Amino acid sequence: MTATTITTPLDVLACPLAGLQLIEASAGTGKTWNICALYLRLLLERRFTVQQVLVVTFTNAATAELRERIRSRLVDTLAALRSPPSPGAASTDPFVVDLLQHLRGACGLADDPMAQQLDAALQTFDEAAIFTIHGFCQRALADTPFAAMMPLVQTLLPDDSELLLQAVHDVWRQRVAGDAADPALTAFLLAHGDTPERWARLLKRQMAKPLSLSRWPADIDQATDAAAAAAALQQAFDTARSIWSAERDEALRTLSAGLSRLNGTTYKTEAVLTAAQGWDALLAQPTPPAPGAPLPDKLALLGSGLMQQRAKKDQAPPTHAFFDAAQVLIDALASAERQLRLARLRLLRDLLTDGALRLRQAKRDHRVVAFDDMLFNLYERLHGGEAPGLAAALRTRFPAALIDEFQDTDPLQFAVFNTVYGVDSSVGGDDAEAAPPLFLVGDPKQAIYSFRHADLHTYLQARALATGRHTLLANQRATAPLIAALNRLFGLNPQAFLQDGLQYHAVALGAKPRPVLHDATEPRAPLQVWTLPLDARSGTPLLKPRASAAAADTCAGEISRLLGAAARGQISVGDRALRAGDIAVLVRSHAQGSVMRQALAALGVGSVELSLASVFKSPDAEELERVLAAMLEPTREGLLKAALATRWLGYDAAQIEALSGDEPALGALLQGLAGHHQTWRSRGVGFMLRQWLHAEQVPARLLAQPDGPRRLTNLLHLAECLHQAEREHAAPEALLRWLQAQRDDDRGDETTQLRLESDRNLVQIVTIHKSKGLEYPIVFCPFLWDGRLPSGSDGLDGLTRHDEQGQAVIDYRAGLDEEFDETGAKAEARLEAAAEVMRLIYVALTRAVQRCYLVAGAYRNKSGKGSSSNEGGRALLNWLVAGTGLSPADWLSSKRKPAEPAEINAAWAALV
Repeated sequence: MTATTITTPLDVLACPLAGLQLIEASAGTGKTWNICALYLRLLLERRFTVQQVLVVTFTNAATAELRERIRSRLVDTLAALRSPPSPGAASTDPFVVDLLQHLRGACGLADDPMAQQLDAALQTFDEAAIFTIHGFCQRALADTPFAAMMPLVQTLLPDDSELLLQAVHDVWRQRVAGDAADPALTAFLLAHGDTPERWARLLKRQMAKPLSLSRWPADIDQATDAAAAAAALQQAFDTARSIWSAERDEALRTLSAGLSRLNGTTYKTEAVLTAAQGWDALLAQPTPPAPGAPLPDKLALLGSGLMQQRAKKDQAPPTHAFFDAAQVLIDALASAERQLRLARLRLLRDLLTDGALRLRQAKRDHRVVAFDDMLFNLYERLHGGEAPGLAAALRTRFPAALIDEFQDTDPLQFAVFNTVYGVDSSVGGDDAEAAPPLFLVGDPKQAIYSFRHADLHTYLQARALATGRHTLLANQRATAPLIAALNRLFGLNPQAFLQDGLQYHAVALGAKPRPVLHDATEPRAPLQVWTLPLDARSGTPLLKPRASAAAADTCAGEISRLLGAAARGQISVGDRALRAGDIAVLVRSHAQGSVMRQALAALGVGSVELSLASVFKSPDAEELERVLAAMLEPTREGLLKAALATRWLGYDAAQIEALSGDEPALGALLQGLAGHHQTWRSRGVGFMLRQWLHAEQVPARLLAQPDGPRRLTNLLHLAECLHQAEREHAAPEALLRWLQAQRDDDRGDETTQLRLESDRNLVQIVTIHKSKGLEYPIVFCPFLWDGRLPSGSDGLDGLTRHDEQGQAVIDYRAGLDEEFDETGAKAEARLEAAAEVMRLIYVALTRAVQRCYLVAGAYRNKSGKGSSSNEGGRALLNWLVAGTGLSPADWLSSKRKPAEPAEINAAWAALV
């Protein structure tokens, strides 16, 4: 199959219904509308049934919406066929008129057969193959169990974290606990925070990326003699200690006399003094430090190795027996640490392999399957050679497919569709029109879910294989002035998205009517840009906390003004007054959402913080964990005090401190916890929590607070989730671990989303991730100026990135493989993270229909005793207006002087 690089605007009536067709839909360009249109063509032109056209998206909510939209399109088209408009009458849907004209003319189809086809489709629409990705995998394996060689009956396990942790604990007990591992390795693991829980997270990551490459140090399997290494280290330590004890002052005098022969930048007098004090502390101990343990500063200055490296040209470094002994000890410590790191990686590698096998075997034994297992099982059956007829069976069952939100795909998902539809094989032979139609629809500029293992590189690889590439560039969401403003902003920098293969194409105004924003007050631009103010005293950018407060206060003030004007009849959306629920404030984190909520509350403006996609990410989940932990161990006074400090129980610091001197009161509280503990074990968590709520008068206490309804709703929702989870995690200890795992899990699902109907009538504070796919008349973006990037890995747990071929890699070679370019790999990973942040910015700025407020500019961070504007100078929002002429790597590089605040503010002023 020959790929083409030609990209054309999508003509939904002329687009081929064969082969891989990739549709890139910019934000607001009617992606779902076009999916519905293509679905209709597949039914009428290709004569497929609703059971044959596979439609896949990624959430239950999106699946339900797509199902309803498609059905509505079928109903409208059937009505037009059975009751055609009279000559000259305007159709309510011009597309239906154009489609029927196309089908009658170019395709030669008659009305009656088309009406019969649509009628049959509607009669059987409950059987339409419209699924989430996991629903499709489940159906594919269930409908073809013999071809797939799968058990006929399996129970869906919504959360497999307990089984996964058990598998890791089993390996840990066999390989680490007790006397299973060398004591030095065990000490090294514990010193570096290795626990079964931490390694369970690494196993979970590995299993979520089953097609990624794990790269290990070349000599990971090199055998070592732990006892000999320990003996060599002890001998080196004893030698250095003996010489230092006897000849310390002489060694320092020798170094002092020879300082003129060494690099003065490295060998400053105060640095040598620090080194001497470090050796004093180190060699005062009777045994060498544990390999990998923190060492005093500047020790290497007294080693002969660094002296030789820093000797001036044609100058011999100072020499003394201690300098050589010190170098031997430094090298021995480094060698011992390296050997222990390699041993740790060997153990981790074995765990990732053995733990995965144990987990899958446990699921087979229990006849259960988790969501991610469905996709892996289907992939495994398609590629393992055990079920050679499965791909053909699925292609026969679903001869056409439409994959929505394809920018959020991953290598496993695309491998499944690639195999079934023969994207890069000979399915269809040389006849492109015979290839099964596979439509991949998405916007790579909105690929923002890498934390859920979505992989933009997979999208780009699929795009290269496409038979046809199409774009949607007519914006059906925003008004013309706002579209023009965003075109200008994203068009300033030709590398706006920092990544090869992602360009911004200007969008045009679509035909869909928009309600007009009538504003009889102060004029505002459709894209209103406010720059952060300067410090009134120093004239320099504000420190970051003050910048956040200033941004939040300014946005809150404008929201208050808008709602006040709306109440006076001065601002309306279409024919109705602007409402609080028409306004969204987009944030990246719960902390930012809290700052914004407090700023609004100070002005008496009600808001709801929907920044948390899952109730487990709410502060209430943390407080519930503290309360349950106290109940689980009712004799621990510290846990009791942590529970009392929650908003649910309402104790302040003085009251908690007073308990330490009031044994009767403290005893009564501990006894109460013990009672709840017993109730939990005997009657279950649901009954216990209901009893606790009543006994402690929690609802009344919460409802007396400004955000009480939200807090109480979250608490009741969490109690419901715990009650459901108790079926799989009956023991209180297991249930608490489950709650902790949910709080650490970034995925979530619809059953854990926040609830409160009245929230719709308040200003919406929403995370950018959660806002994707939504639109609001007015959007505020107070914090996009924040240049902080996600913290990168230190390499101990593996560095996740993509190689030159776009292959996902988990690299464990940091600090252990001379051929590994660790600096380059970390720079690549940082660039990937930065590119995703830029895509987040794009998503945020494209949610508005009528008006978008953006806070931009420069700021400072505390740095040592002073401050620095470096982070703000490299902020990605500023890259859009001030980064032209630089490469993305240069903009982010710490080796380059970042853009100056004056330069940044001038660039934003020029845009406005």
